[in-house]
Amino acid sequence: MTEEFSTSETWPMECLRCWHVWQEEYVVRHLTDVHGHDVVVWLRRGTPVQPPWSGTSCPGCGHSRVAAFPPGSRPLVVSLPAPEPVAVTVPALVGEQLVEGGHVPAQRPGTRERIVSTLTGQPALLYALLGIVFLLVTGYELVERVAIHH
Repeated sequence: MTEEFSTSETWPMECLRCWHVWQEEYVVRHLTDVHGHDVVVWLRRGTPVQPPWSGTSCPGCGHSRVAAFPPGSRPLVVSLPAPEPVAVTVPALVGEQLVEGGHVPAQRPGTRERIVSTLTGQPALLYALLGIVFLLVTGYELVERVAIHH
């Protein structure tokens, strides 16, 4: 085999069980065998390994369901500033009386808003949609096989 070129790639990873996020460094060697076929060899710390999308386990919990994202496709860590409490001057109802200039903290977002804001920071919605498509396809295949055999 002759080596044509090597690249260094950093792949972001995310555990689908504990949501641990980390990155792995790879050296990717692109080779050509004696028959002219292209061969790709993945190395981590000089040792041949499976590509990032197969055979990776979470270093946090050891689970094997890990999502690998191509280099540059997503930031490793998404940090959002914590919201600061806001004081709003509005008339406040104390007992049965309306008090002018009472300080009432701003309302926290409702459950629906918190769920939506949580989902926008994680790929959970995408995974849910992919899961629904998977269930529909496998259900269709199961019905098709049962219909063929009976």
